[in-house]
Amino acid sequence: MMQKLWVLGFLLVLAGCVTTEVGKNPSPVADQNAAAEINLQLGVNYFRQGNLTAAREKLEKAIEQKPNLAQAHSMLGLVYQEIGDPVEAEKQYKRAVKLASNDPNTLNDYAGFLCFDRGQVDNALTYFDKALRIPLNDNRTMLYSNAARCAMQSDPQRAENYLRTALASDRDNALLMVQIADLAYRQQQYLQARVFLERSLEITSPTPTMLYLLSKTEAQLGDIAMSRQYRAQLVELYPLSEEAVAIQRGD
Repeated sequence: MMQKLWVLGFLLVLAGCVTTEVGKNPSPVADQNAAAEINLQLGVNYFRQGNLTAAREKLEKAIEQKPNLAQAHSMLGLVYQEIGDPVEAEKQYKRAVKLASNDPNTLNDYAGFLCFDRGQVDNALTYFDKALRIPLNDNRTMLYSNAARCAMQSDPQRAENYLRTALASDRDNALLMVQIADLAYRQQQYLQARVFLERSLEITSPTPTMLYLLSKTEAQLGDIAMSRQYRAQLVELYPLSEEAVAIQRGD
């Protein structure tokens, strides 16, 4: 039920990336670079609005103005991914990685594409691990979370290792707790799932995913009354969510 989270860090970084300043008499190259950064940001904004055609046009213009702008290639890869052109998407992601092989966000983007779009789990984890080895990385929690979601498809123990490593340095991160709870539930470790879900409730307001997992977990532990209570809360607070629909179908 969790959304694709692997691109969020990239978009958050780009939210404030246009800081290029030019002097009173900028050179033609400086003009081109500044214009490329502006078109990159416009492309990101159009993508957020769901206007993929305009996003692609602005990003292609940014690349035309500054061919080595890795963020534009990576963002264009995401646009092509959403359009449904994985071949062109991979071409752009690979170009971005070639230009910025030590940038954790660029590596994260390509790893996410490989794992969640192409199903290449082992290859994706190689890029996640490379990103995690880069020092002075402000997005380590996001990377661990994404790597865990990827590893969960084939190696639950590796996924748990990612999550516990992240939680050790970010102890109040409710998202990590919910991920560990989800993993525990899948492995039929229902008491552990309950513990992490209840801890997450102490930190943040309940999300549809949390309430859905709580309902399922309590049912497995035999507390039908509590399970129904969480079900009712989910339907009341988030009636249009995927989780509420699933509950009402009896899933």
